[in-house]
Amino acid sequence: MEEKLPQAKTGFVAQVIAIRFRREVWPKTGFRVVVKIQVLTDRERINASILFPVGSSSRSAEFVLGKTNLKFQKICIDSIRVGHFQATVEKMSKSNESTMEYENEYRSTITPRTAGRSSTRTSGGIGSAGQGSGGRVLKIVTEMGSSTVSGISPAFSANAAQSFLEATEKEKRELQNLNDRLSNYIDRVKGLESQNRKLVSDLEDLRSRWGKDTSEIKEKYAGSLSDARRTIDDMARQKTEVEVQISRLQDDIAEFRRRYDDTIRLRQADKEQITNLRNMINDSETEINMLRQRYKNLGDELNKYNKDNARFWDELQKARSDLDQETLSRIDFQNQTQTLLEELEFLRRVHDQEVKELQALLSREPTDTREFFKNELALAVRDIRNEYDIIAQQNKTDMESWYKLKVQEVQSATNRQGMEGSYQREEIKRMRDHMQDLRGKLADLESKNVMLEKQVQELNHQLEDDQRQYEMALNDRDAQLRKMREECHALVSELQALLDTKQMLDAEIAIYRKMLEGEESRAGLRQMVEQVVKSHSLQQQEETESNRTVRGEMSTRTTFQRSAKGNVVISECDLDGKFITLENTHRQKEENISEWKIKRKIDGKREVVYTLPPGTVLKAGKTCKIWARDQGGTARPPNELIFDAETSWGSGSNVSTTLLNREGEERASHLQKTIQQG
Repeated sequence: MEEKLPQAKTGFVAQVIAIRFRREVWPKTGFRVVVKIQVLTDRERINASILFPVGSSSRSAEFVLGKTNLKFQKICIDSIRVGHFQATVEKMSKSNESTMEYENEYRSTITPRTAGRSSTRTSGGIGSAGQGSGGRVLKIVTEMGSSTVSGISPAFSANAAQSFLEATEKEKRELQNLNDRLSNYIDRVKGLESQNRKLVSDLEDLRSRWGKDTSEIKEKYAGSLSDARRTIDDMARQKTEVEVQISRLQDDIAEFRRRYDDTIRLRQADKEQITNLRNMINDSETEINMLRQRYKNLGDELNKYNKDNARFWDELQKARSDLDQETLSRIDFQNQTQTLLEELEFLRRVHDQEVKELQALLSREPTDTREFFKNELALAVRDIRNEYDIIAQQNKTDMESWYKLKVQEVQSATNRQGMEGSYQREEIKRMRDHMQDLRGKLADLESKNVMLEKQVQELNHQLEDDQRQYEMALNDRDAQLRKMREECHALVSELQALLDTKQMLDAEIAIYRKMLEGEESRAGLRQMVEQVVKSHSLQQQEETESNRTVRGEMSTRTTFQRSAKGNVVISECDLDGKFITLENTHRQKEENISEWKIKRKIDGKREVVYTLPPGTVLKAGKTCKIWARDQGGTARPPNELIFDAETSWGSGSNVSTTLLNREGEERASHLQKTIQQG
């Protein structure tokens, strides 16, 4: 039982009711200890709580108890009484929780000194850790008398008493200090023993339960990780297929764009041709208008000539009237007519000859004009003959000079009119011929213009049809691309969800790994950690050694980039370097790739060069796969070829493959980059 102690007159009793500390295990912060202290004195109740992390539980218990007692020394004056302390060790985790409690009682009694000076010390034996002989009692009693010695003067007695009291107080403090140190040592030993027992029990409890927890964790997450691994592999394969489809669709779009550009170019050429033809038509119309204007001018000139002929005819009539008057006025010359008959006969013959010549000239005139002038001239000749016959007899001599003059005037006028009429006829004939030619050319140009307009309309209709088809094809391609992008987004979202799940699982595994790393020095725990981590690793290969430590997981990400300057592209490069595939993307045109070179550079160091054999022709829409030696390929030119010089095209994290023509110009390229992610 706990011993009752009287209260000192000069102080108070402080009792430590409970000391509770808890050890918690967390993945990131390690261990920490929570100490709660409750002290009861005769004046007040004191509560204290201390929280601090430590590395070892036994050292922490010793530190807590020692620090606590030092703190109590400042509170207690005469005595300190420790009732009991209770230590509770708690292990906190997500899966389980266990509590182990150890109780020890420590009792100490300190009594003040009474009259006289005596000292009594009782101490129980200190046993070794783990033996536990019940409660330990430490009792220190110091007494001191307060009476004075007889025979001493009051002043001396007062000084002696004061000195004695000071010495006694000093001894009391020293004894109290020693008592506190002894109490601290005993408490420290008790704490170490309790902590040792607690740690041994904790270790045995962990050993008994650890295998079960790890097996449960393994069974719980093994299936999920396997499903996640398979799902990630499927998603990666589907993503690769989608990327290949997207690449093919991009090539098809490039082909459609090229065809569309060709159509636009042909349409532009047709537009230019139509513009040229329209310019030619405009020029022809301008020339026709000019010819029409010229024809109109010629008609005006012809009307002018007709007016001149009428005027000349009027002059001729006037001359006839004048001749009649002159004939009447010169009747006196009739007597001379006889003498002039011979000469008249001569003149008649001459006149007949001139008439014949004039008729010959008139025979070359148009039919209407010729007949008109012939009749008129015949009448005129007959009238002239009659008149001359009548006049000749009367005024042969007088008329000789006048007749000659008039004949000369008529001859000159006739010659002038004949020459002008001939020129006009020739000009009119030439203009008519030219107009006939222009009319023929105009008819040809009009027919050609109609034909070209029909061709333009047909080309416009064909262009509109091609544009509609191209727009429909583009819409279909865009719809397919949108659908594929949506599928890709869905796959990426699903893949991201799987990766998030994987990261959560990895985080939980890392938590358990860190929980185990603090205890990995114990027997059997390292193998458990390795088994748990190996069972949850996505990329870990199987090992025959059982003590191999896994530090983390590794994943890879591979990207491809293709480009081409023509119809031949590098459609596929095997990741293991087994084969390379060339493809002719044109739908109709063959490509001669004989003596072309394939250069493949691996990680910027090794370079492999292959020259295609002569006579290699890649047909439209076909592929040519070049196998490395002993990689399962069969020589079937031109669809399959064998690269006898190398057993592998090579593989690496950064691979560049280029296709060169016979002039050394790069026609296609294929880039592969692999990034490792931890």
